[in-house]
Amino acid sequence: MAKGEPPQEQSRRDSLLSSLRKAFLLSLIDGDAARADVIIGEAVQARLEEAVIYDAVIAPAMRRIGDLWKGGEITVADEHLATHISLRVLALQREAFRVARQRATQRVMLAAVEGEHHVVGLEMVGNLLAHDGFDVRYLGADLPLESIPQIVKRHRPRVFGLTVTMPWRVEVVHLAVDEILRADPSVCVVLGGGGVPEHFRGSDRLAIVRHASQVVEEVDALLRRPSLN
Repeated sequence: MAKGEPPQEQSRRDSLLSSLRKAFLLSLIDGDAARADVIIGEAVQARLEEAVIYDAVIAPAMRRIGDLWKGGEITVADEHLATHISLRVLALQREAFRVARQRATQRVMLAAVEGEHHVVGLEMVGNLLAHDGFDVRYLGADLPLESIPQIVKRHRPRVFGLTVTMPWRVEVVHLAVDEILRADPSVCVVLGGGGVPEHFRGSDRLAIVRHASQVVEEVDALLRRPSLN
């Protein structure tokens, strides 16, 4: 049990690990690499530590595979396939945790532009980014243009996300982006909401998110662009 962790939380964690371990073992027995990837992805998403995933999910499953081979219940080919899948999963797990550690250092400010009071989509985006490890700072509705420079300089975001739902407020979007980049030209900007015109296109420092479900992928892609590294 983790220090200070309530018994109920430990029970939930143990149940999750048991479920993941059994599912991962079955994926190895079936030779289902895609399913194995999904299971370990679920473990990462559940915020289980890298060492815990190895010690409580992958390693026990591989030991069981060895026992099954020694007992003649699976063939040597099955054992080799399981080993290959496990090695592949370990590499994917390392990459997932590398990305998670990198995201934790990336601060994202989120706001609705001045005069914009519709923020349900913005909250959805904030939840998705926070869940996937970004340091999210939520500013809410109706962000005054004149406050942007001070916010950027004080909080030093890596990404500034703006939403607008009304097309006639697009000029305010332009002004807000100008204020952000004037305060810090290195900041990346993400625009979303139904008020972003269809003709808007992204650039090295600007991403357009048309659907909330795309925001994590778009922010990751924006931060990986060579001009920003």
